[in-house]
Amino acid sequence: MAHSNAAPPAAASSSASSSASLSASSPAKSPAHSPATSFIELHGVTMRLPDGRTLFDDLTFTFGDRRTGLVGRNGIGKSVLARVLAGQLAPDRGRATARGKLYYLPQHIDADAGSTVADVASLGPLFAAQERLAAGHGTPEDLSLLDGRWRVADEFAAALAGAGLPGLRATTPAAALSGGQLARAALAGAFLSGCDVLVLDEPTNHLDREGRAWLRERIDAWPGSLVAISHDRALLDTMTTIVALDERGLHAHGGNFTQYQAWCDAEAAAAQAALHHARAVRQATARQLREEHDARQQRNARASRAARHENQAAILLGRRKATAQATAGRQARQADVLRARLDDAVRTAAAGIGEGPLPALLLDAATVPAGRTVIACEGAVAPWPAGAAPLDLMLAGPVRLAIAGPNGCGKSTLLKMLAGDILPRAGLCSARVPSAWLDQHAQRLLPPASTVLERLRQLDSALPEAALRSRLALLGLDAARLDTPAGALSGGERIKAALACALWQRDGARLLLLDEPGNHLDLPSLRALEQALSAWPGALAIVSHDDRLLDALRLTHVLRWSPAGWRLETCT
Repeated sequence: MAHSNAAPPAAASSSASSSASLSASSPAKSPAHSPATSFIELHGVTMRLPDGRTLFDDLTFTFGDRRTGLVGRNGIGKSVLARVLAGQLAPDRGRATARGKLYYLPQHIDADAGSTVADVASLGPLFAAQERLAAGHGTPEDLSLLDGRWRVADEFAAALAGAGLPGLRATTPAAALSGGQLARAALAGAFLSGCDVLVLDEPTNHLDREGRAWLRERIDAWPGSLVAISHDRALLDTMTTIVALDERGLHAHGGNFTQYQAWCDAEAAAAQAALHHARAVRQATARQLREEHDARQQRNARASRAARHENQAAILLGRRKATAQATAGRQARQADVLRARLDDAVRTAAAGIGEGPLPALLLDAATVPAGRTVIACEGAVAPWPAGAAPLDLMLAGPVRLAIAGPNGCGKSTLLKMLAGDILPRAGLCSARVPSAWLDQHAQRLLPPASTVLERLRQLDSALPEAALRSRLALLGLDAARLDTPAGALSGGERIKAALACALWQRDGARLLLLDEPGNHLDLPSLRALEQALSAWPGALAIVSHDDRLLDALRLTHVLRWSPAGWRLETCT
């Protein structure tokens, strides 16, 4: 990205690869520029994939001085566009420019070996400069870097405490942090950056319920511009503008996500009505044309019989026949023009449907008798975290259990024990019906080197390949993706493919063990997952921090963590 607010060399050389800050020398408490003057502009931006296909073409757009949520289906190029906006990736054609200093936080926060919490927050250069000055080895560059940032240590400690990480220090090794802790530390650094514009790619993916609430509060208080790529509907409801990326380009909609979704639903209903009307008019007109053609044929036949009966001259009969044929030809051409116009009207109406219907996840019947035990834990003590309290839990029938608690309390560990992947340190813990565990990255059910069809064959699916291909196509997995190794699919595509493996294997699951299944799904796929799981008659146990997803699943129980141990609640 070409602009004059380049980062100092020290800021750009931070040992953490989680973010790119262009603002290490800016004051921490407020953006360097007025929010009204900070924005990002795209000028004819085109990006192509390595195989030559165009990802998006000739995008010209302004991300202005508001909180903008960027949405779009999986694979459409949202993360690529975020890197273009942030100057991390040069487009094949066109350019992106920013007014004001910009901070970019990618979706995957990877801390380099030896990096610290301060490095994850892109504050490592400031702390290093302070250490050099305290040791008497400072340079003029260090003094310049710290201008206006002398209280960064206190500010960062307060930011970490506000983010729910009061025990972390700037020097804590990043390798000791969980994914949720890394995300909070990186976000705390973003809000301390002093930049004018934040670009955040899926910032809630690793945050628990408390972390997501904290992030929404920080965004509400942020005085600058912000672009958030997200499928978190609660986060998107804090936005003032929703921008949708699709095959046609970028489209802005004023208001939050709830308003945007209502608009989309209304547009979809109107488009479907227009398509239904266009098809009905075409069908009615085709029927009318057939009736008129048949009536003309009958009239001509009667006239010909009458003429022969009257013994009219052959030359007169020939003229009448030629006239009738010419009239019929003219009417046929007119009918063809009318049919073509009606076909165009149907195609135009069909094009207005946009991305088409939701992906469809077909779940086979999974009967679980009311008295059949599905989950059994007796004095089960998880191997980690340390000090875990024993769990006694017995659930029968088609239960729908949410496992709730903060990051690090052992929710995923409990799912792994139920799946039989790990053993409890003491006691017993198991699923008593066929189960399938879908981990956050879908690697257990669908190894990265396997294609989804290969994996379904390995699992001895009872469905013929033609049926599998049809069902996978309804999920949005076309022929090209079916031949692609799972490791090369997008996160959302992997989740959908892994669910297919769980449900269509020979011994289909009667209990689904779901660990954050919505984390990598786009919004249409998330709605499809909600609809499918809500209607599924089997049992499920789910870990999720998406309250809207949980609300859609008609939960029967919540297993909630507390410092004193797990507590089972019955949903009314």
